[in-house]
Amino acid sequence: MSPGVVETGGGVWIRRKVFHMSVGLVFILSLLTYDPSRWFFLIILGIGLCISLILEKRRIPVLTWFLARYDKTTDVVPGQGPITFFVGTLLAWFIFGSDVTLLAVIALSFGDPTAYVFGKSINGPNLPWNKRKTVAGSIAFLVSPIIIISLIWGPIPAVIAGVTGSIAESLPLPNKLLSDDNIIIPVVVGAVMWIATLIFPGIL
Repeated sequence: MSPGVVETGGGVWIRRKVFHMSVGLVFILSLLTYDPSRWFFLIILGIGLCISLILEKRRIPVLTWFLARYDKTTDVVPGQGPITFFVGTLLAWFIFGSDVTLLAVIALSFGDPTAYVFGKSINGPNLPWNKRKTVAGSIAFLVSPIIIISLIWGPIPAVIAGVTGSIAESLPLPNKLLSDDNIIIPVVVGAVMWIATLIFPGIL
């Protein structure tokens, strides 16, 4: 973890979710407007990994201060959130293509923050198969991408992305890396959406 003193408390989580949504929104808008090369984002990931390795050993002005306010105390490396976001997104992009990845990133970027907000705000029951997740949070994850995706691509891909994303987010996976939402959600949603495009050509 980075040499900076990582903050704790609810404020950190809110800032993380806002930042998480902002990164996702930038990625979504770039795909919709400029259609950049996936290699460009791979280079960004490589730069981020190098900076993270440096931050393991020494402080970097501004970056150390920034990450101390956004990193979780349980993060293995500095900047783990953005790094895993790019890892999961690029895995989906290289395997399933940009169109499918776009919907997967929408599900992740909007579903995950809304699941956190509603899960923390509403005192409801936990999921039977994962006590760390709530029913309210899973419903919020389901609904938010459905609303957003259906406005552009229609109800079928919206429901597929919302249902698949909410299920993937709720799974109690034993491996810490595989259970990272930033990795598991884009890959799982991407895989199911890709299969759906084979069964129902023209849904995107």
